[in-house]
Amino acid sequence: MATLVQGPIALAALSFALTLLLAGPVLAQAPAPRPPPGVAPHEGPRSPEIAAPGSADLLPPDREADMAAPVAAAPPPSPAAPATGAPAAAEPTGSAPPVMTLGYDAPSFEDPAFDAPPVKEPADGALPAARGVQMAVRSGYAIPMGDATGAGADELSSSFGGQVPVLIEVGVKSGDSVFFGLYAGLGFGGPGSAADAQCSSSGLSCDAQTFRIGPEVQVHLHPAGKVNPWLGYGLGLEISTISMRGPGGNASMSLMGVELAHLMAGVDFRLSSALGAGPVLDLSLAQYSSMTMELNGVEVPGASGQIAETALHAWLSLGARLVLFP
Repeated sequence: MATLVQGPIALAALSFALTLLLAGPVLAQAPAPRPPPGVAPHEGPRSPEIAAPGSADLLPPDREADMAAPVAAAPPPSPAAPATGAPAAAEPTGSAPPVMTLGYDAPSFEDPAFDAPPVKEPADGALPAARGVQMAVRSGYAIPMGDATGAGADELSSSFGGQVPVLIEVGVKSGDSVFFGLYAGLGFGGPGSAADAQCSSSGLSCDAQTFRIGPEVQVHLHPAGKVNPWLGYGLGLEISTISMRGPGGNASMSLMGVELAHLMAGVDFRLSSALGAGPVLDLSLAQYSSMTMELNGVEVPGASGQIAETALHAWLSLGARLVLFP
């Protein structure tokens, strides 16, 4: 039985071997198959590409996202401007474009609106508050009040009538609001009721004057406004004189004392940087302490000296003043 089975198998193997021997030369002479259009021909076996250590294929998934977004290199600094007359340096080819920051524009240092300090507008559209030297001239009408002396029925209005004072103020404003200065004035008027009756009966021509001088201080409440109210205080010396002239000669009586309080209040309307004007109210409180009688310019003995009984008197005036450099 084994011999019968092995005979056909050996015959089949022999037939297969003969077929290979006969077909080998024919297959060797057959042309090689051509690749399809657009495909490069295979130039030979290639060794499989092995990824280098540290490549993205070997990284874990959480690192692949970081490697996928490369960091852009910072742009190179801008070259300095060449000096006058020197050729400008050529810009390198392929340089990165300048980085622009969105939402912010840096101010130019050459812009006057950026470098200049802000301008402060004066209050009410007026000129800035004046400083330095300031002068004023004021006048009005003053009426006498109180007693000239402590003797009975010696009212000031009996010796002196109403007067028109002319007062000059000169000083300095150390700041916007405070003024320090001196005042000097002379008032012109007629005799009082009793003195006028005596002058008329004697055929004399009579008039009266009041001179005052002293330091003062003023506080301006709105120095930078068009309308500037102010308050003032002063003290000094006061001399009131009645002069009489007639055919027999000239005579005079003077009362001198301390001006205890010179109270002032007013409003300056600032018309320009050099001129202002406004109303003023003035109250002078004083006390005569001595009296002098003269006849033809010579002091009368026994009629001059200290006043034994003194009294307080006042001059109240209402007028206007003209201010230089208000």
